Amino acid sequence: MKVEFTVEEAHRMFEAVMDELLGLKLDTKDKAAIRRWRAEEMTPGGLVMKALATKINEEVQHSHDRAEVSQIKKPDWI
Repeated sequence: MKVEFTVEEAHRMFEAVMDELLGLKLDTKDKAAIRRWRAEEMTPGGLVMKALATKINEEVQHSHDRAEVSQIKKPDWI
């Protein structure tokens, strides 16, 4: 099974996390820094967002590969 997120889907996930983060009781300077970083660096078609989408896809695949059951079974009597 292969699951792959597009850059747009990764950006929507990022935006959902950032909205929750900005909803916390943070200092105004911290919120402003987060908003500035989000506006400048994390644009939907930017290189950083493409790298984030690639990293998410790699981690999802890695997690799936680890979760697969091995075909080699250890006997109960050993």
